[in-house]
Amino acid sequence: MVITYHGDNYFRIQSGEITILLDPTNQRSFKGADLILSTLRPADVKPLETDEGYYWIDHQGEYEIKTVGVRGWSAGYEDEKEKTIYRINLDDISVVAFGHLTQEPDSKIQEHLKNADCVIIPGGGKPWLGTAAAAKLIRQIEPMIVIPSFSENIKPFLKEFSQEKCEPEEKLTLKKKNLAGKTMVIKCLKP
Repeated sequence: MVITYHGDNYFRIQSGEITILLDPTNQRSFKGADLILSTLRPADVKPLETDEGYYWIDHQGEYEIKTVGVRGWSAGYEDEKEKTIYRINLDDISVVAFGHLTQEPDSKIQEHLKNADCVIIPGGGKPWLGTAAAAKLIRQIEPMIVIPSFSENIKPFLKEFSQEKCEPEEKLTLKKKNLAGKTMVIKCLKP
């Protein structure tokens, strides 16, 4: 699995022939996607009427698309837009995407997110979830990899984990066999 970052909360997750877009910011990027997940409904970018063959998910529920399992939970409403948290399962790797999270999710939802391999969470503080609250949530879930999004200033987020810096990488390659037994690490991706 390869994860690349394109700014804000826009991520591309690829594995073999499967391409997942998380909160894409323009419709040009839809081409070649198998699955598009929007963590904010109604989405800022609407899907095109097309025969391209992708699936669009923008709300809670359980989905099975090709070899991808997706489960979404409502994280509440803000400005008449529903926020959704997703857990994506692909290649025996689970990725939790918190999206536009501004408050800690209900403990019942958190139970479903525990032991995720990778978590994508706002790391820039306001207007998103505060850095201390994000750190607390991450510690409860106990992922192997943490990827901050919405993070122009990552220092306060890193400080919550007693880390001074995080060298931005072009992409993150994940293999299940390489995740076993590792301690949690924060990975910063270049937009």
